[in-house]
Amino acid sequence: MVRLDRAAAEPLHQQLYRQIRDELASGSFNHNSSRLPSSRALASDFGVSRFTVNLALSRLHAEGYLQSKIGSGTFISEALPETFLSARTTKAASHTERPARLSKRVKDIPDHRVGKQFDFGIAGPPGVSFVPAVAALDEFPIEVWERLRAQVLAQKGAHLLQYASSRGDPELRKALATYLCDYRGARCDPDQIIITAGTQQAMMISAMALVNRGEVAWIEDPGFYQARRTFGFAGANVVPRPVDGEGITIARSSKQRSPKIIYVTPSHQFPLGMTMSLARRTALIDFARACDAYIFEDDHNSEFRYTGPPLPCLQGLDNVGRVIYSGTMSKILYPSLRLGYIVAPHQLVEPMIKIRAVMDQHSPAIDQATLARFLTEGFFLTHIKRMRKLYSDRRDFFIEQFNRLLGKYFILEIPEAGLHFVAWVRQKENMPVITHVCADIGLRPSPLSSCFMKVEPAPALTFGFAAWSRAQIREGLSKFAAALNSKLN
Repeated sequence: MVRLDRAAAEPLHQQLYRQIRDELASGSFNHNSSRLPSSRALASDFGVSRFTVNLALSRLHAEGYLQSKIGSGTFISEALPETFLSARTTKAASHTERPARLSKRVKDIPDHRVGKQFDFGIAGPPGVSFVPAVAALDEFPIEVWERLRAQVLAQKGAHLLQYASSRGDPELRKALATYLCDYRGARCDPDQIIITAGTQQAMMISAMALVNRGEVAWIEDPGFYQARRTFGFAGANVVPRPVDGEGITIARSSKQRSPKIIYVTPSHQFPLGMTMSLARRTALIDFARACDAYIFEDDHNSEFRYTGPPLPCLQGLDNVGRVIYSGTMSKILYPSLRLGYIVAPHQLVEPMIKIRAVMDQHSPAIDQATLARFLTEGFFLTHIKRMRKLYSDRRDFFIEQFNRLLGKYFILEIPEAGLHFVAWVRQKENMPVITHVCADIGLRPSPLSSCFMKVEPAPALTFGFAAWSRAQIREGLSKFAAALNSKLN
């Protein structure tokens, strides 16, 4: 049944292989007489060279369609690939599908937002969504970044394509140490810095280095929900600690177990926005030393402070080696960069590097080298200064428009820093209608309740403002106000 077309673009040996394979796979042959003619006879029958026949037969041999028997010739295999796969498919289909047997670790992850929150990207669908804590990505100096990237590739070439250090790029660690000491009040050297894939990885590395399964991790309540997830995933017993006007509360009863790690956001508490007082900072460091614990300082959004200069970090006050300082470039530059860093106490550097090496070895070398140039050539500070001015303008405009249009439904809390606001609902019974309206018109402020573990808060929403222009802010808030007025008046 083989028909060769000498005018076709497909080579003759490929045509011969394909047609013989299809005949064998069809099953229209008798295994009892499955010996193939010799290659000489096949070449004569098809009018081609023996070389062409041997090319086709060798591929059929390699794929399991044919087998050779010494002294007897070439035969069709008793178990062809298609026959074998078909039998397996039939057998599998006869069994009832069972749900995956998941580990307890996965089942214990406290919420299920991770699957759907990135369907449209973290900023949500196109248009105004007011998703909290999103940067103005359209303002990132992409041309400068690409020029620096091209320069480092031209300078270092194939070196940046190889495996890199688990510590991170030496030039980047040096540049970060200089920046943190000069502008964040840190006390560190490049050897203390480990480059990570963001704050979540920094938390995971810290938890894996310090906390055995079942030991206690304190987190702020309300607090960053990813901290709850990450420390819990690492096996810690996550204990929520309330916050007051000065930050996380430390007092506890003698019956409560001491923490091994304490997660805090002292420069700008997430989500409520207060700043940890100096008295609370020193008390927290003393408490950590007394109970042999470590403090994980998440310094998110510290650069975007609108009433005075950024506050010094907690790590700069630590003279006993108890603070693990973490920062990220996601909010300053762009989230998909996935570059952050740990400033670790000297005694934790090597253990943390070992853990980082096991996790994913290192962050992309090209991006690290580009960021190092972005820092050392002054573009980083220029970008922060420009974005702080832009965000301050959008912040002021958001406050004015929100209070004018929505003041009768919400009380807007105004923090000194950050990229979001907390809006407290004036009448609790309106919350279901407000939630429904947001879904209808495509707004995606986050419910404040998602940040609480223990205490049931008063109803509130967190609104982002930084990613949208004045015109977009006015449009989004006007649309929201009109929809609420039609439902609640």
